[in-house]
Amino acid sequence: MSKFLSSLFSAMGNFSKAYKEQLVREKQYLAMTTSELAALPDDALYEAVRVRIDKKVFAVKDMAEGIAALNPDQVVFFSANYLEMEVNNGGLCQFFVNSSRIVAPVVSVSLEIIGAAEHKKLYDDFIAKYNIDVTNLSSFCIHDIQDYGKQTERYPFAEFDDAFYEMNPIQEYLVSYVRRHIDAF
Repeated sequence: MSKFLSSLFSAMGNFSKAYKEQLVREKQYLAMTTSELAALPDDALYEAVRVRIDKKVFAVKDMAEGIAALNPDQVVFFSANYLEMEVNNGGLCQFFVNSSRIVAPVVSVSLEIIGAAEHKKLYDDFIAKYNIDVTNLSSFCIHDIQDYGKQTERYPFAEFDDAFYEMNPIQEYLVSYVRRHIDAF
């Protein structure tokens, strides 16, 4: 067997093992009591809450229906977390283009609630400066990669993204928020 194939099979085995371990952790997170959640270190608490909320949201085919099943504290977590996830993976344009745009109308309030004032100001200022109606982002619907490329040219998204990347992670605010409202998660 070539060295390349040997390395490839080894990597695949490591991935498979890590994936199985993640599934076990997720099952544990879903079964935890409030006191068990509260005892977790910050990174594990964040992951546990994310898993628990995602399980509710994505248990149904319609994302709006899944979000409607969340309590208000969970909506705050989900919307702020989704913004961070999308921006870190492709920028604000990706947030508006993907299904995540459904939470765009509550992102500003969510950022305020968790204490992420700089993030809120950046988001609000960008929305206001470019007159983006976060309650109607239908103009961001795309069908293919060419459509996405056109979307990225509509506004100077790099301006937002670069400033966002310089800020403290929203995850830090979310963990603090969850600790203050642990009974809601």
